[in-house]
Amino acid sequence: MSVLYNEQFPLSNKYDPMWIFQNKMGPHPLWLTEFLVKPLGLKPGMRVLDLACGKGMTSVFLAREFGVQVYAVDFDKWKGWTSADMRWNNAKEYGVENLVVPIKADALDLPFAQGFFDAIVCTNAYFYFGASDTYLENILKFLQPGGQIGMIIPGYMRDITNGVPDYMDEFDDGSCTWQTLPWWKNLWEKDGLVSIDIADTLPNGCNLWLQFDVAAAGGQNTSDEIKVFMEDKGEYIGFVRLIGTKR
Repeated sequence: MSVLYNEQFPLSNKYDPMWIFQNKMGPHPLWLTEFLVKPLGLKPGMRVLDLACGKGMTSVFLAREFGVQVYAVDFDKWKGWTSADMRWNNAKEYGVENLVVPIKADALDLPFAQGFFDAIVCTNAYFYFGASDTYLENILKFLQPGGQIGMIIPGYMRDITNGVPDYMDEFDDGSCTWQTLPWWKNLWEKDGLVSIDIADTLPNGCNLWLQFDVAAAGGQNTSDEIKVFMEDKGEYIGFVRLIGTKR
């Protein structure tokens, strides 16, 4: 049985753990994407924007599991970390090069026609660029009316007005841009641009992140990040999911 086998994520279990470890840029992207898109009703032939998709694992997953045409977009800011070539090579490795279009583009300056996409998804990245009052309106230009936008990102599971526990000091040095689910839900709702279909958190998210990090470290649990997860036990750390339909 695979070191990443998890009965919660039957689609993700099909993928080579070594491929996932080699291409990872954070917590298990396929687990998160599988949870995110399950309610979306993706169908073959739909055009899907996979926003800030890194090395394109999530794009491969979307194309292979749902038969959608995926536009795999990332800014590739950090040379050597991500590139359109990496996304293309991963698509070819899993035989979905006919369904994945790798594009280098800034999430703040996308090169698409208005209303081009049937759905927009973002795994583990939206909080880097989407926390402004204007970003949702900007990204929705590229989504057709009635289309869905969904994101899943790390977030706080409880209010942090009074700060976070001491054990999180190294994990959150003050530059962290995480927010709570109510914060994100309010941001998406306030201008009436979308109707909120789902606003929830990934069950047992902190433990899933811990499991993935331990597996990626070859079973070791000595890193500072892993120690934080072990102490937190999901009190503060988890994943926020938000799905909305464009009005």
